[in-house]
Amino acid sequence: MFLERLGPASWPLIGVLGLFLAVALVRIPALLPLWLHVVLLIAFAGALAAAAWWIRRVLRWPTLEEAKRRLELDSKMPHRPLTAWDDRLMAGGEDADSVALWRQHRRSLPAKIGALRPGAPRATMAEADPIALRALVLLLVVVALGVGGADFSGRLADALTPRVATASAERPLAIDVWLNPPAYTGLPPVFLDPAAAEAPPLTVPVGSTVLAQVQGVSETPSLRVSGRATAFEPVAQGAFRASAVVALEPSPGGSGTAAGEESASEESAGGAETADRIAVLRGGDSLASWPIAVLPDERPEVAFLAPPSGTERFVLRLSYAASDDYGVDSVTALVRRIGDPEAEPLELPLPPPRGEAGDLGNASYHDLTPHPWAGLAVEIQLVAADAIDQEGRSDPVRAVLPERIFKHPVARALVELRRRLTTDPENRFPVVRALGDIHDRPSRFFHDLVAALAIRSAERRLIHDKRPEAIAQVQALLWDTALRIEDGDLSIAARDLRDIQGALMKALAEGAGDEEIERLMRALEEALGRYLEALAEQMRDRLSRGAEPRLPPPDARTLESRELRDLIDRARELTESGARDAARELLARLQEMLENLRAGPFAEMMDRRSRDAWDMMNDLNEMRERQRDLLDRSHRRSREDRQGEQRQGEQRQGRQGGESRSDSRMQEALRRELGEMMRRLGDALGDIPRPFGNAERSMRGARDALERNRPGEALAPQTRALDQLRRGMEAMAERFMRRMGENPGQGQGTVGMRPGQGRDPLGREMGTGGLEALEGVRIPDRMEMRRSREILRELRRRSGERGRPPSELDYIDRLLRRF
Repeated sequence: MFLERLGPASWPLIGVLGLFLAVALVRIPALLPLWLHVVLLIAFAGALAAAAWWIRRVLRWPTLEEAKRRLELDSKMPHRPLTAWDDRLMAGGEDADSVALWRQHRRSLPAKIGALRPGAPRATMAEADPIALRALVLLLVVVALGVGGADFSGRLADALTPRVATASAERPLAIDVWLNPPAYTGLPPVFLDPAAAEAPPLTVPVGSTVLAQVQGVSETPSLRVSGRATAFEPVAQGAFRASAVVALEPSPGGSGTAAGEESASEESAGGAETADRIAVLRGGDSLASWPIAVLPDERPEVAFLAPPSGTERFVLRLSYAASDDYGVDSVTALVRRIGDPEAEPLELPLPPPRGEAGDLGNASYHDLTPHPWAGLAVEIQLVAADAIDQEGRSDPVRAVLPERIFKHPVARALVELRRRLTTDPENRFPVVRALGDIHDRPSRFFHDLVAALAIRSAERRLIHDKRPEAIAQVQALLWDTALRIEDGDLSIAARDLRDIQGALMKALAEGAGDEEIERLMRALEEALGRYLEALAEQMRDRLSRGAEPRLPPPDARTLESRELRDLIDRARELTESGARDAARELLARLQEMLENLRAGPFAEMMDRRSRDAWDMMNDLNEMRERQRDLLDRSHRRSREDRQGEQRQGEQRQGRQGGESRSDSRMQEALRRELGEMMRRLGDALGDIPRPFGNAERSMRGARDALERNRPGEALAPQTRALDQLRRGMEAMAERFMRRMGENPGQGQGTVGMRPGQGRDPLGREMGTGGLEALEGVRIPDRMEMRRSREILRELRRRSGERGRPPSELDYIDRLLRRF
């Protein structure tokens, strides 16, 4: 009962203490002037005194009678047995019956009293606080603990102790100024040292943010940037903070800030810098000042690298170069029809430029053969935009959009019907009748069931679907059907492959997640498989129809599906190791190769012996990797010996001897395999490149050194063997490519792009023998890739160790997001 009375009585005291704690933890007293801080403390002290007086006034100890009555009420016992126990017989003592009845009543009371049980304390706070102010006080305390709980004792001490000395004397003057360039520039923040005020002007990109903090002043200072002053805001006693944005100085004749900035931007075209200063002022005095040169953000520039042209697949190729001081964000091609200025221009989003800043180049492929403007003269203009939406435009170039010329009569007829729906969409009946006539003669399109169903579906849609949008849907269906009749599934597969390539390039440029990149990589592999299958099917169909094989052009090169898939696998490895720019370069080359790929019943580029030599190139590459692994093992064992490990005994000697015998056997197996391959090379090419003989002798010397348990002596011959294998593979590749060009052989083949004499299908100089030789593409080698993966694994491991300093964890997270 006392606790029930204590809660309501002490509620004012608890509320005042909670309110003072919340105010102290959010540092409100430290922000007040000295006199107001003192007034606040006096007010809280008075409130505490009043609350204590209230407790003394209303709180009292329960009496015994009140306790008895509480027990009776909590036990819901009738007739008040505890009170009746203290009763005395006042009258009737002379009457024997009255006395007997009284005694019987007394004998029944102990049983009733034994059944009494105390109840639980009652909630009485609602009586003292009917509007629930206690919930508001509790919320304020919880929020304050979250804000300043880490410095609980310090903030409470600051609230209880007015800083009399701080009010009367200023702290030592301290000025901190940071310059943060815009995020899209990629430039780091710069700290402005007050001691370097007379240094040469610092070049600052326009739009940079200046953050300044001043301590040790009583008068509010101001920050002057780009001719405009910004007042500091107080953050603590004697401490102020301000921020401003660096802009171009308004011209003297300008009216208003925006007009001045636009005028200054025009005057600074060409990269001119505008002189300015950053100054911290107090009254009329300058506390610190720094000269700066404001560098305007120039508009991007974009131009065609070559006139727009069509590829072997009737696809529009746009090759462009763009440049910007901080990188191009997007490039768009605007296509306008000549002679029809009222027509809405066609916007073609181009793939993001490769690179981060400076001169950027790229090529884009767009299949516009289904568009009504195909085959017409147009004007194409490139528009490049940067991160702040500034645009640069190229000179318009006139071109003719590539038009698909169909050779199959049914395909030509379907395209003509499609054109009729464009010119006269309301007159559907002639188109319906023509489609029915085509459907009734399936021999004209080789009884293709899919084509027949598509033609019948288009006919029925035109009859029963009267919506305007049905025309566009039927036109798309007729176009796909014409492509199938003309090329089978090849054109549709090529379109799907092109779309997935564009989506993958965009995802790489925009920094998509690893899961999204892997999903697009798998989709690209599947689309490439369908495309190559359609390509082979087209070749088989042409041969079955009587097409005779013919020799390819002299500078053409064959491509195998394995080479194309290897490119995708290498691009996947590059993305996994963080080299996304190199992956984009590789995929761009792959797209260019596929767009210029032609299929047909050409004569085979390699005879049987040449194919055997090509397979041996792959075997030699595997042998080279195994020789490199042996060299690494010998180097590791030699380093352990030089470090002078003191472990002695038969166990160590037995282990070393076992490793030496194992390495010696592996080296001998490689030497024998090389000898057998040299014999096969002689049969395939007629002679054996000299470096292979040198490699065989070096392997023999390495084997002898390993047999003597001398891994250090085996290092030199193993290194020479690895180098000679590389030289031999280069010589073999050169002879092999020359042999292919001089003696094409007979059979079937797939002929790819024409990179020119002296280059292989991937655009490499002949004889280099590896993806690393792709011209203009810096692709990391396998050791760099392995090292990159190790670094990524280590970064992920450290990011999971949350006990590391927050600054280090933040740095690791930023590295993982970047790479």
